[in-house]
Amino acid sequence: MLSPIQAMNCFDQLDLAWSQGYDGQRLKFIDKKTVISVCGCMMKFIDTTTGKEKSHRSGINPYGAFAVNPESNLIAYAEKKLNPSIKIINFPEWEPFGELVNGCMMEYVDLAFAPSGTYLLTCSSLPDFKLSLWDYNSGTILTTVNVKSHPGNTISFNPLNWKQICVTGDQSFHVGSIETSNEKFDIKLSTIDLPDPNSALGPVPENNDIYLKKFVPSPILTAESVKIASTLSPLHDKYKDKLKKVAPVSHCWAVGNCLYVGCTDGQLLHYDTTSGTMTVLTNPLASYKGSSNTSLKIKEEDEDEDDNFKSTSAQNVLGKGDLETIEYYQDGLFVCGANGKLRLLSLDTLSPEVLDCWDTKSVISSLAWSTAYDKILLGSPNGIVFSLFPSNKNADLNTLFNVKCGPMVGVDFVSPTNSQIISCRKNGIVQVWSAETAAQLSSLQLGSEVCSLACCQSSRSAFLGLRSGQLVVLDLNTPESPRIIFVDKIHHSEISQIAFDMSGKLLFTGSDDGQVIILDTRASNKFKCLGHIDIKGQVTGISSLHQLKIEKEWCYLAIASINGSSTCITHAKIPVDLHLQPKEAYDDDTYHMDPKYIKRSDCTLNFMGSSVAMVTPNTMATVDTDKKMVVLLNMNNGKLVETERANGHLLKGGSVTISPHGKWIGSYAADGQIIFRDIEDALNSVSIPCHSHFLGGASFLKFANDGQQVLSCGKDGVLALWKWNYDGLKTEEKAMVLKAVDSSRGRYASLLGLRKEQDAVLQNMPSLSALKHQEKTWLQKVEEGVQELKDKTFEPRIEELKNSISELRATVLAMIETNEKVDAIEQLKRHEFTLDIDERQRILNEGNDEIESIKESVELENLAMLFLKELIKKECWDGMEVVGRSLVLFSGDLEVSNFSIKKQTDNERKELERVLALYAHEKLELEEIKYAPKPKDDEGEHEEEQEVSASLYGSHAKKFYGNSIQHSQFNLHSNQRKRDQIELIKHTIGHLKNTFNKEFDDVYLSKKQEIARVAERTERIKQILKDLKSEDDVVIPTFKKIEIPESFLIVEDSEIKFEKYLTPEEQAALAEKERLEAERRRLEEADNARERALDTMMHGKLEIRPEDELQKDLEKPDFMLSKAEAQWSEEEHKIAKEFEKKEKHLMEEREKYRKALEAELKKLQTANIEGMTAFDEKLNRLFKLKIEYQKTINQEELKIVRLARSIYHQEYLEDCESDLTKPLEEFRQLKLKTQEEVAEIKRSIDKLRDEHELILQEDRGIEKQFKKDFVDLDAFSLDILVKLYKRRPKVVKQKPQNSEATSRSSNPFYVKVEDPDKMFLEAMSELDSDIHKPEFLDIEVWERFVDARHIKVESELKVKHHSQKIQDLNSFLQRKLDDDEAVKNKIEKTFQHLNDLRDKKLKFLMNLEVQLLLKQGQVEVDPGVFSTKFDNALLIHRSVIEDLNSQIVTLGEGKVSAMIDCKDYYKNIHLLEWEHEKMQMEAEDLNSKTRDVQTLRVTKELQVFLFEENNAQRMQKEIQTLEKTIKLNENMHQRKSLDKKRILDRLNRLIKEKEFECAVLDSELKELAVSLVERQQIQEACVADLVPAADQRMKDIVARRKLVDLAKSQSQEVAVLRAEVERLRMKTFPALVQHN
Repeated sequence: MLSPIQAMNCFDQLDLAWSQGYDGQRLKFIDKKTVISVCGCMMKFIDTTTGKEKSHRSGINPYGAFAVNPESNLIAYAEKKLNPSIKIINFPEWEPFGELVNGCMMEYVDLAFAPSGTYLLTCSSLPDFKLSLWDYNSGTILTTVNVKSHPGNTISFNPLNWKQICVTGDQSFHVGSIETSNEKFDIKLSTIDLPDPNSALGPVPENNDIYLKKFVPSPILTAESVKIASTLSPLHDKYKDKLKKVAPVSHCWAVGNCLYVGCTDGQLLHYDTTSGTMTVLTNPLASYKGSSNTSLKIKEEDEDEDDNFKSTSAQNVLGKGDLETIEYYQDGLFVCGANGKLRLLSLDTLSPEVLDCWDTKSVISSLAWSTAYDKILLGSPNGIVFSLFPSNKNADLNTLFNVKCGPMVGVDFVSPTNSQIISCRKNGIVQVWSAETAAQLSSLQLGSEVCSLACCQSSRSAFLGLRSGQLVVLDLNTPESPRIIFVDKIHHSEISQIAFDMSGKLLFTGSDDGQVIILDTRASNKFKCLGHIDIKGQVTGISSLHQLKIEKEWCYLAIASINGSSTCITHAKIPVDLHLQPKEAYDDDTYHMDPKYIKRSDCTLNFMGSSVAMVTPNTMATVDTDKKMVVLLNMNNGKLVETERANGHLLKGGSVTISPHGKWIGSYAADGQIIFRDIEDALNSVSIPCHSHFLGGASFLKFANDGQQVLSCGKDGVLALWKWNYDGLKTEEKAMVLKAVDSSRGRYASLLGLRKEQDAVLQNMPSLSALKHQEKTWLQKVEEGVQELKDKTFEPRIEELKNSISELRATVLAMIETNEKVDAIEQLKRHEFTLDIDERQRILNEGNDEIESIKESVELENLAMLFLKELIKKECWDGMEVVGRSLVLFSGDLEVSNFSIKKQTDNERKELERVLALYAHEKLELEEIKYAPKPKDDEGEHEEEQEVSASLYGSHAKKFYGNSIQHSQFNLHSNQRKRDQIELIKHTIGHLKNTFNKEFDDVYLSKKQEIARVAERTERIKQILKDLKSEDDVVIPTFKKIEIPESFLIVEDSEIKFEKYLTPEEQAALAEKERLEAERRRLEEADNARERALDTMMHGKLEIRPEDELQKDLEKPDFMLSKAEAQWSEEEHKIAKEFEKKEKHLMEEREKYRKALEAELKKLQTANIEGMTAFDEKLNRLFKLKIEYQKTINQEELKIVRLARSIYHQEYLEDCESDLTKPLEEFRQLKLKTQEEVAEIKRSIDKLRDEHELILQEDRGIEKQFKKDFVDLDAFSLDILVKLYKRRPKVVKQKPQNSEATSRSSNPFYVKVEDPDKMFLEAMSELDSDIHKPEFLDIEVWERFVDARHIKVESELKVKHHSQKIQDLNSFLQRKLDDDEAVKNKIEKTFQHLNDLRDKKLKFLMNLEVQLLLKQGQVEVDPGVFSTKFDNALLIHRSVIEDLNSQIVTLGEGKVSAMIDCKDYYKNIHLLEWEHEKMQMEAEDLNSKTRDVQTLRVTKELQVFLFEENNAQRMQKEIQTLEKTIKLNENMHQRKSLDKKRILDRLNRLIKEKEFECAVLDSELKELAVSLVERQQIQEACVADLVPAADQRMKDIVARRKLVDLAKSQSQEVAVLRAEVERLRMKTFPALVQHN
């Protein structure tokens, strides 16, 4: 058996075979074909030519920022941890090269290698925000710059000059230079001002100084807000940083020391580091741009539709998110972003154009050039990497790999060979991988969120649990094309757990709906659900165990679930062939497993556990989430006993799994680590970091069936395959390890037959195209089926029961109806008719629960309302010294309110006392000065000043409060003085409010008294009206609610619209109270002798009123009622007369009493009206007084507003002064620093110059020594050797231009620079060769000479290098001097700004703002729309205006009198003209009437009209004639319409015939067209046969023509040559002159 130590050795040999995953992070090439990407804890190396991949995992911490150096084959990466270090490794050996430590505290955001040298630039995030330059050979920091004010997140070197760097951040852009001097380094970083987001295209203008801007005060609008003006603390610092700027997101260097910067909103910037100018190339937000996003989309669509891309302006195409990443190219600039379009822009700095465009249809987050610049890669966060060869004509995008993206939720080996792996992501993407090559064989999008995955051991199928509760089965017999063959909804919610039985026949699924479903995994049984187990809470883990050799027919099941704050583990024993079990296995028809049959036991843990894994039938492993430990449990007599605990993961949660042979425990959690331990020694473990805990850590772990491999996946989207490497184990240990995993192979052999059978069935099952939405689960369908079966079985009985229930219902309803008709005392309560007591009780319980919940929510709401009420009451009632109150007229809507006053706090009271004491002290000092002896002239001036100060008080406060104490408005210079004035004004306002409130209280008291008097009179009026038997209503005036603010805090019973709910106890107490009250009344009314005696003697009244006696009628004697008047006796007549006399007297008394009552009523009503009218007049006077007080208070509050504004302005100036003083101090420190540096550099230069003199002396000594060494030679030889000694080769300095290799390369930054010293030495070696040795010189002397010259050359190079060093130091000194001068200029400029600001501050302190009171007529400025502007107004004395007005009035009166005289004179003239015109018009009117009578023509019609007696009859005849004509026309129209319709029908028939003929002709035309094509093809074939002969003939003709031309030319040449030969021949003969 394998010992625990040997098992741990096995875990140590777990190697990473491969990993898959990419989330769009930065890609970088390490050589021409190898690209590096990082995802989580994995760094992948991908060969872009062959597609081969290699992965390296990090240590304990995941990878952070990384950089590559292709020249040195180095990779530097930072770890994600506290105090991270940077590790540098060699590629491809992956050997450590060095480590950089103590660079930052939390995280490096970016790294960059210098293009030359051994330098590495790093940028850290919070809290350091440092930019550091390292020498990675020595591992030391050369220099550091703090960038806290403008943090960066991307850094880069200039590829052509390593001393230039660029740093960009979310809101910052820096360009820096690295300065070196005598092994000292310094980074000079300049922050470049970014333009506004809406900047126009073109050069960006320089920003003006922020401190020279004109002051614009912050509005303090209301008097309530200025009450706290003295405590305002405005922010004035860093105005520049608060201005909205563009946000850089990418940048790249270009040839010419310039930079291109891409911004989030689509702005493309060009920055020239030489001139320091910035240009906006494109800006979608430019204010003048009129194109919309819609137009852009249309343009892009048009571009896509065209086969040949046409260049367009980048300004019209680029938008927000299109410049997320940019890269420079020799032909242009590649840009890409969120829209997925890769564009190539021209390098035109005025108006760049889009030269080419490729659509990836995916978001692009990374661009990477190969080192040869022949290939560019595009990385997408969707897990895709594209490649492009831009140099190829018509280059197109190719997909390098597409591994998808998203958190992984499950992974498993595809049985039985483990050669394929299936994984699923949370977004529903299922992928099949090759375990050997890591290639993605296929992918499938389910279109629904996946929660779990497991592969079946008895078939090549995979089971997936969806969030919708559906179970999906995939057929994996063809890994290249997985199929959906089965979908069924088995749970209400997500299927979070899926577990297979090792026998391959059962599947267990868990969710949080309280059920664990057991399914048949065999396709031959159609994946039938076999049963279910009830589980309380959410299932967090399912594990099964099948012992093939011990209990073949049973499997053990463990289920972990969380219900509230407790964890339960359910243990059961399930038969493997569950479908063959008898009905006794279930306790109902819904296939619920019988707990006794399956021997179920539920055990509650004393800790929160997650997941469960069965080791043996009675041993399980779980995780204690709170304590982060792995716990081993043992089942003993139905109880779980904790046997062992071991340290687990670093973060809470996690899950455990067991290897197939049951010897190893694997666990995974959110910390990203997978931990392995041996069952027998659980305390010892091996931890392997494999997933990033920043992205959620590991999500699943799976052992292979043979135990040789392990799969892990995480929420970081990484899938990793781990294999055991047994090479490090001894032979015995290796044999024991392999023996421990042989058990899985036996199980594989036992399932071979079943697997073949099921795979055949799977292949024959039809495919499902898509997932269908299902409403009902399997259990619901089973329950419905059971219910339907029960309904069919008991249908007769059900009908009988329904009839009985109907009869019973009718009887009960009749009883209820009868009950409602009887007396109330005999009625039964409604609940007594309830037959189903249980149902009634259930309904009552539900109602009570609902009532309790509503009651609780109402109580909480009421509690919140009470809390809010207390806050409002504390602030607006308890905190008020005078509560706001209003008074309303008795007759009218006028409302007058008092001034509410808040209570003064102790601090406010102390401050006021301090200010008043200070004012009193100042007043005493002024009085001492006042009573001091003064000249007489000064006294007159002082009196005039007093009068002026009274007129310039600024408000009417003196009118109402003569003792108002305030400082003069001309003495408010300091802020403290202004704050004291504000306190004095507040004191004045408070006194004014209190004065008015006293008047208000008097009026309020008078109204209260008047209401009491009116109420008293009204009571008498009611009595009078009652005596007068009048039904008139009398209204008693009362206070309205707004006049009694206390009433708002009291809730009256009448305001509650709902009946108060009483509990049964309260109802019983109320009933008892009413019973006692009724009993008391009954006892009092039983026998009251006092009241009975009062009724008997005085008719129930203690006092007899005269008016009551007048109301009584006299009783007539009986004889007057029973006898007629004729039957009366004399005595009776006397009695009757006496009765009538008494009755008359009674009526007279009643009339007198009525008139007296009416007079009294009128008097009382008049008194009421007069009293209320008097009060209304008093209230109107109070209202006018309130207006005056309110105006005065507003004037005082306006003073406070102006003072607060002045304080704000002065504080602003002081803050600006402090803001200028701070950088001034910094500049001074910088000045001292630069002076020290300059002094140090000068000392270094002096030291180097001294060293240089020594080196020069050595060089001269070497030259002198040369002559001494060769004194043995003669003078001639020595002279020649001296010349050769001084001879130096001429080395042509090559310009930094591209070489031939560069011209063949596409790298725009490749420049071949030769070392001049190396070239010089190579040239010197040529001079040292024997070719240049003089012939007379011996070889030994020559060799001595060469050695001596070598020494001289080395000395000269040393002198040269030393001179260059001095020259560099001098240039560095000059730069430092320039910096010192720049600092000096900044100090002077800051001083100038500071002096200007102080002058401005002094002018502000002296130029006070004074509030004046002017009448409306004294303001001659035109009022504006909202407020009058007095910027250009002048203040003129009143006497000047009055004198001017008097002169204007005098002149005006003279002008008016003259105008009146002219008016009277012209009036008579106009009257005569009017009469004349009237007469002329009357004459013309008469003449026109006469002409009309004379010229009237008597026509025939006029004669008929004149002589016809009955014109009406004539008109009737004409009408009849016209009607006949109209009818005739209508008939003619109908006949013509019928004719037109017949013609139209005939034309339609002709059209149909022609259409039919055209159709026939079309068919013939088609046949003819086919025939024509055939003949054309035949003709072309015939012509094709003749073409070769014709071509051959043409060739022969052309050849003959060429030969002819050649022959002609040759013949001409021959003729010329013959002539030349003849001429030469004639020249050789003697000339024989012939004479005639």
